[in-house]
Amino acid sequence: MLMQLEGKYRKDLAKYLGRMPQAVSRMFISGSEWTFNDMFKAAEFVGVSLDVLTDPSLTQTKALQIISERRGDDDEGGLMAAVDNGRRRRGSGVVFALAA
Repeated sequence: MLMQLEGKYRKDLAKYLGRMPQAVSRMFISGSEWTFNDMFKAAEFVGVSLDVLTDPSLTQTKALQIISERRGDDDEGGLMAAVDNGRRRRGSGVVFALAA
């Protein structure tokens, strides 16, 4: 969700994670487990904490609020993403707020 709101793409996240874009796409659609390091780096990429990134109750309204607060603190626009495409992930049991 936050990636969409900030105009970021999976390929940008893939580069940040040091992975091929296809591998990151599979991470989103296959329900594969994310490593802690990948989750941490994804949170860092989008400029949020892990608890925000994995918040199953993150709504578009909350995401927009986070972005606007972030932009107030950061002249460059700050926040880039969170992981949720409306589907729960198998494996780690974590729901992300990052969708692209």
